[in-house]
Amino acid sequence: MSSTMVTWLVMIVVLLTISVFVGVRVSATTRHGEAIGSTKSDVVSSALQKDITGLNLVVANTVGVKSPAPVGAPIIISGQRALSSSGRPEVLYVGANFCPFCAAERWPLALALGRFGTFSNLSFIRSAPSPEVFPSTPTLSFYRSTYVSRYVTFVAVETETQSHKPLMPLTSEESALVAKYDVYKYLPANGPGPGGSIPFLDLGNRYFQAGASFSPLLLEGNSQKTIARGLVNSASPLTQEIVASANYLTADICVLTKQQPSNVCRSRAVKVAAR
Repeated sequence: MSSTMVTWLVMIVVLLTISVFVGVRVSATTRHGEAIGSTKSDVVSSALQKDITGLNLVVANTVGVKSPAPVGAPIIISGQRALSSSGRPEVLYVGANFCPFCAAERWPLALALGRFGTFSNLSFIRSAPSPEVFPSTPTLSFYRSTYVSRYVTFVAVETETQSHKPLMPLTSEESALVAKYDVYKYLPANGPGPGGSIPFLDLGNRYFQAGASFSPLLLEGNSQKTIARGLVNSASPLTQEIVASANYLTADICVLTKQQPSNVCRSRAVKVAAR
């Protein structure tokens, strides 16, 4: 075999090796970002993202909690193996971009998680248009976003697009969790029905939630920018709903993180929510 042929064969082997390695890396790091379908969205600016996920303890403490608790308040799970990934407690969210109840719940969830880490690449979307109930609810999407935290791992699965096309698949483990807990026997008498509801939240297998914390109707007539910028106004009824729900979620996450970070978990609002 000539030296030229040997050189070409070596180059081909090297290129194939690199392509396989890159392919493995991409699939490993973007498992929840690989789309089967597509979705329309607008990337959230850094300023608005700070409004949505920034830590504002003054507003959090002023709003406090609501009585009674939110409609879809988290339910305690006992005697189950802890849910964790990457060495940290895991918060699993299952939703869909067409879903107006998911649209409502993403606001307090993003706000709560922003107290424990940092989002990037959030996007603004709306839920499905009419004839869907609560059509075109303004919201944000976790699809293709990233979240970095030293305290928790956040796994977001947006299962369908606004037009009900497949978007992100559940793993078998995630499907098993939904099938186990998103059923009527675990839900309150006034809960969202026989089960199978989204949004679905599993917080470390210590708490789970099926359904939204408040009605999507409260978001009607607002733009995403208006909602985001209004989160500094503790007198706003909508802000009160979002922040109070975020305080409850924060209290649950603080149980998972062993009350860290302390400035968040020992704040007045979170202590009241924990009680």
